[in-house]
Amino acid sequence: MIWILNALFDVQAQAIDRHGGEILKFMGDGLLAIFPIDDGATSDRAATSALEAAQEALAAVRHLNSEPPMMDEPPLEIVVALHVGTVVYGNIGAAGRLDFTVIGPAVNLVSRLEATAKTLKTPIVLSDDFARAYGKPLISLGHYPLRGLAKPRELFVPVIGSQPARDYS
Repeated sequence: MIWILNALFDVQAQAIDRHGGEILKFMGDGLLAIFPIDDGATSDRAATSALEAAQEALAAVRHLNSEPPMMDEPPLEIVVALHVGTVVYGNIGAAGRLDFTVIGPAVNLVSRLEATAKTLKTPIVLSDDFARAYGKPLISLGHYPLRGLAKPRELFVPVIGSQPARDYS
């Protein structure tokens, strides 16, 4: 199990790093990464980088399933939720145990998106804020209620050719 988790995190980390993202935290079998919009980066460039990293990570996880240690294991699957928003970052915790992380409504919203992606069986789900920042064509999944939010949010998936990108084979 440890080999599988480390291999899973490693292929995702490589994709995130190649596209300028930063992993902030590993949580169980998931991770939290950011693509900062600072140092001259624009929101559309950060959004493009995040989506490219997500697509690369999905492909890498599919390839990982063909590795010998995975032959008798169920296939690994991941979902990716992408959102653009403002966060507060810093060391959070108790005096004897601090953890560098980000907090705020944007983090909560992306957590809700991730849960929705699993429900929809969609490998990548994008928020309406992400869609606005990205500025390129995406396919709307419609409006979905998200826990803790007063009104439904429009969700999107990437476009692969002329079809929704539900399977990145």
